[in-house]
Amino acid sequence: MSHHAYLRILGYVTTIALHVSNITVMMTSFHGEPMKNAYVRHFSEMQFFFFTCWTFFFQTVYAIFALYTDVLTLKNTDNKLYELPKLLAGARDAFFTIMVYPSTILVFTVFWPFFYYDRSLLFPADIDLVISKTSNHIMHTYILPIAIWEVMFRRRKPPKSHVWHILGVEALALTYFSVLFFVHAVKGVWIYPIFGILKGSILFYLFFLAILAVLPFMYFTQWTLTSLLWEGKKKKVY
Repeated sequence: MSHHAYLRILGYVTTIALHVSNITVMMTSFHGEPMKNAYVRHFSEMQFFFFTCWTFFFQTVYAIFALYTDVLTLKNTDNKLYELPKLLAGARDAFFTIMVYPSTILVFTVFWPFFYYDRSLLFPADIDLVISKTSNHIMHTYILPIAIWEVMFRRRKPPKSHVWHILGVEALALTYFSVLFFVHAVKGVWIYPIFGILKGSILFYLFFLAILAVLPFMYFTQWTLTSLLWEGKKKKVY
């Protein structure tokens, strides 16, 4: 077993501790005086529908799953005939490739430009009453090095065809778009304020089309990065 496995395990344990502790801290913030604020109440009610929350949930679940598979492999180091079950290995690769990495890149690249241009479009300033700067960065900044860490220390072979992977990425996006419209239909509010502003204009539809258009490019960046980091390395890394 390569030393890379131990670095991955360090990353998984850190990821789990970071996200779980951050979730705990945030959940304890939604009480008392801040709850009188309309934006805070909206954030509290919608928190499970924010794509950012989906993303760090994906990262946490993946970290638990990947930790299990790496520990399982470590336990069988002395068995030269041992191979990780193909179902586990395939599920691990697909989960990271289709869900974790593209979601992370999307959240990081979309949130921060909007945040500095006009944060009220996604993350109104009133939310600072319950979400600290540290929590904000854990959700929107630290997720990026977590994803890159995996690419750095786990060698993956690109699939023979990327078609099914890209379809999976787009399916995830369409699923989330369905959630946005479902919540609006049931509760009469948009999860993100920007949609209420854009509704009724061509920009409303272009926003969704733009996300679908850039996702394949975001997906492919993981393979570009993988090639840059691993090309020429002859030693097999598990």
